[in-house]
Amino acid sequence: MRLTLGSPTRPLAAARESEGRWTYRRDIDGLRAVAILLVVSYHVWFGRVSGGVDVFLMLSAFFLTRGFVRRMAGPTPIHPVRHLLGIFRRLLPAAAVTLVGVLAVVWAVYPETMYRAVAEQTWASLGYVQNWLLAADAVDYYARTDVTSPLQHFWSMSVQGQAFVLWVVLLGLCQIVVRRRGFSPDRVVGVVFGVVFAISFVYSVVRTASAQQLAYFDTWARLWEFAAGSLLVIALPHIRFGAVARTVVGWAGLAGLLVLGAVLDVQGGFPGFLALWPVLCAAAIVVSGSGETGRFSLARMLSSRPLQAVGRDAYALYLVHWPILVTFLVVNGRTEVGFVGGAGIIVLSLILARVLTWAVDRPVRAWRRGDASPLVPLAILTAAAAVVAVPVGTWQTSTWIQERAIEARALQDNPGAAVLRDPALSETPADAPLLPLPTLIDDEWVHLDRECSAEWANDVEQLRGTCSETVGTPRAQHTVVVIGDSHAQQITGSLLPVAEANGWGVVFLIKGGCSMGLDEPGMDELCDGWREAAIELVERVRPDAALTIVTRSDAGEDDERLRPGIERFLDRMDDAGVQVWGVRDNPRFTFNMYDCVVEADDPLDCAVPRSASLADRNPADDLDRAGLHLVDLTPWICPDDLCVGVIGNVAVYRDDNHLSRLYARSLSPTLSDELPTTLG
Repeated sequence: MRLTLGSPTRPLAAARESEGRWTYRRDIDGLRAVAILLVVSYHVWFGRVSGGVDVFLMLSAFFLTRGFVRRMAGPTPIHPVRHLLGIFRRLLPAAAVTLVGVLAVVWAVYPETMYRAVAEQTWASLGYVQNWLLAADAVDYYARTDVTSPLQHFWSMSVQGQAFVLWVVLLGLCQIVVRRRGFSPDRVVGVVFGVVFAISFVYSVVRTASAQQLAYFDTWARLWEFAAGSLLVIALPHIRFGAVARTVVGWAGLAGLLVLGAVLDVQGGFPGFLALWPVLCAAAIVVSGSGETGRFSLARMLSSRPLQAVGRDAYALYLVHWPILVTFLVVNGRTEVGFVGGAGIIVLSLILARVLTWAVDRPVRAWRRGDASPLVPLAILTAAAAVVAVPVGTWQTSTWIQERAIEARALQDNPGAAVLRDPALSETPADAPLLPLPTLIDDEWVHLDRECSAEWANDVEQLRGTCSETVGTPRAQHTVVVIGDSHAQQITGSLLPVAEANGWGVVFLIKGGCSMGLDEPGMDELCDGWREAAIELVERVRPDAALTIVTRSDAGEDDERLRPGIERFLDRMDDAGVQVWGVRDNPRFTFNMYDCVVEADDPLDCAVPRSASLADRNPADDLDRAGLHLVDLTPWICPDDLCVGVIGNVAVYRDDNHLSRLYARSLSPTLSDELPTTLG
């Protein structure tokens, strides 16, 4: 039979294709299985990111949009608020059980230094804002940690949760327009999410190029991936391939997904335009199974029982695999799991995922089918939130009470460097805990009271967030500026009591990893610009003195040396008439000294000879300048040429190279003795 342009066959076929987009797709469940297996295998065996998460983001919007569009113009439209509650009713219970399980494991086997961070991330994960917390930490010099968080993977679920809220709002508005104005649902939804795609994609490319670590966790830089899923729903009826073409497209999409994580640095380059790769591959696979398929079609393989079983547990598997992996590494003190260990982690993850789906997800689904009351999702969400909030809140409260009680006894039980001045103080009660407590180690950075004001106030972009001062600085007769990196920041802990006793103001110009060695490579490419801006501000204000670190110690084979370019900084301070207090650097170690003394039976087991990090004589002694006053606290940090981790029941260091705030404060009388007798 010859077909003519007027033949009804093509419209009927198109109608069938349009109707087919609403049918249940076993192959998409199989695609979810492939995506989660990629995520897990790349995490466990390769320590890389696979791009599988991007597939989940796109598919989640695909399913959400498909449900709305199908009923948008019909007699039973979706109730947006009730639908949104239903989404979180499905997601939160399993997540809550996982969070509680992680809390228990962390309390049992993780170092105490992780407790506070995990508690904070538990709240962030429960509130679906974990991605923003991680984004802040990713660019925060002071948030670095040696142990990966077992809750880090909740970032993608937070992005997804935020996108769900936005999508339900947008789809709800689309539904109002469709029903009131009689427009085509496909056309309205296509226009709305086409705009979302375009704006988010441009933002993502720009954001990734300028601040990739932030962009990786940025919801706004990920919305275009969700929009791609929504647009795919609209496009499916208009994509007409033959069986052979569908087969080729599907297998090509799968091949692209499988090699993505090996070819691209997903964690270091996404989202940006590179994330088009997994999104387009997933779209190709969805398209390949949307019509009649041939004998060798990918849809047939994706619909197989093994992949259907994994797809059924995909959400639970994502929840449990990462905490299991991180816990294995923490307990065994390793950075890699090996093939056998990785296989064990994957098997255990599959088992726990099946249990989580069976024990939590399935009953929640059954309750939904058995009771359509709108109070059901509210009851489930309340119970799930309480399951997490009660234990983590109780844990934080009891920890806070313990910390306050210990701090009240600190003057008697934790004298710190005072024992080197008065040996009679060396006898501390046997049950006195070491300070700082592991749960408070993140508080051991020295910070000042507020942002710079008065003559120190500035609108220089490079100095944003790096200038702060003590409360009394604007009224103080004399002011000391502490300028440089985090080592200068920490030694300020000993300066503050001296400044308070003398009525001095103290100003911070501090950027982690950026010393006043003007020829020394900084932590990032922004250091040179920041240094120049900071020095220009000091030259303009002309404080009475500037404190900075003039040498650099080394934990490896290199000797302690003067900061490269420190002479140029001193020249500029001389020209400005600013006295410089040049402090010798403290030791650095190849290991986390705080963790060592907390875990060791005898803190002396962690001690390191002074010569392993510091020179026999202070390299700064070669600097002969009238406006330079040298300060060397080495005898009080490494008494008897031994750099110990505990002095006077106070941990000397907070990590592998920074003095703890508490020990620095106990050095205050010694620093006072070493400073000039007059200021100004």
